[in-house]
Amino acid sequence: MRILLLGEASRVHSTLRDALAALGHDVVLMSGGNGRNDCPRDVDLSRDMSRGKTGGLRVLLTLLRHLPCLVGNDVVQIHNYQFVPLGMFWNRLLISFLKTFNRRLVKGCYGDDPLVLEMQLKGVPRYSDMYWNGKRRNACENRERLAEQRLGECVACWRKATRMADVLVPCLYEYWLAYSNLFSGSKLHYLPLPVRIPSDVRIKGTGGSIKVLVGVQSRRDYMKGARLIGRMVEEAARRNPGRLDVKYVEDVPYGEYCGMLAGADVLVDQLYSFSPSMNSLEAMARGTVVIGGGEEEYYDFIGERELRPIVNVSPERSFEQNVKAIEDALVPEGGVARLSRQSVEFVRKHHDSLVVARQYAGVYCEVIET
Repeated sequence: MRILLLGEASRVHSTLRDALAALGHDVVLMSGGNGRNDCPRDVDLSRDMSRGKTGGLRVLLTLLRHLPCLVGNDVVQIHNYQFVPLGMFWNRLLISFLKTFNRRLVKGCYGDDPLVLEMQLKGVPRYSDMYWNGKRRNACENRERLAEQRLGECVACWRKATRMADVLVPCLYEYWLAYSNLFSGSKLHYLPLPVRIPSDVRIKGTGGSIKVLVGVQSRRDYMKGARLIGRMVEEAARRNPGRLDVKYVEDVPYGEYCGMLAGADVLVDQLYSFSPSMNSLEAMARGTVVIGGGEEEYYDFIGERELRPIVNVSPERSFEQNVKAIEDALVPEGGVARLSRQSVEFVRKHHDSLVVARQYAGVYCEVIET
């Protein structure tokens, strides 16, 4: 198949590109690199926002120079409704163009959009950074985020992308829950996040104190809750002297962060998630145990009956209950090593990039034949 991937979110498309190419498909990735992540891409659509309209003009010229990549594909997959760093008018125009001059259009559901946020406010999933224990939360912190997704031009672009797409592919259980309220059948397919598994995986937690890395994104911590989990880990460390060694890092570049992750036994990720994010899965692929989202509903959804590698914490539980869950998982001798092995096995079973790429290719073939 000839496949065009447009846009990027947390290295999903760059990982998928490499795996689809390894399976023999002709794949081109055009993206802006997802900001400071600077993800690999074949055609660079990054925009210098400091240059105003001149920066946007550069993106348009790049698209025009690579017009042959934008037509004649078996499948074009956009990562969300705004998949190039231009205004909504241009994204809507591109959606119509791509739909007309390619065989099939696939829309990734890879992040915030009008439907996902509105469903979160209604308690779908049961908890999120906007809602837990039956109440809306973080109203002030989320005001700008909500206002952006409620703009008429954003809603119109999302509606057009969703309507014109032949297939919708949410990459998280939470996103699937939101979209399954409106879509079903052949239109909606949950496809897991693709992850590269390193060849030199090391089982963690086999010597000395357990090293816990708390990675904080200062501007987004109200959405992630890493600092709050960090305080829980600190309490567990206070109760078990010498057992847990807690280290905080804040807003470090991705490459430097990966280096720190290599030396950590445990990673603190997200408090408000039901399922592991790309950050969690990449850590797990390296044998690092994750404290974050791993609810039983998620394991049931993916059909996993045995592996429980994630130390699950939740905003619905009390501080003390979460501390106990962390203690029970990390403090006993051999506990971290067991979860480390399960983490690698879990990623290999459900998220290995080649396994996921075959699932994507299967959906692509199915929609092309209909």
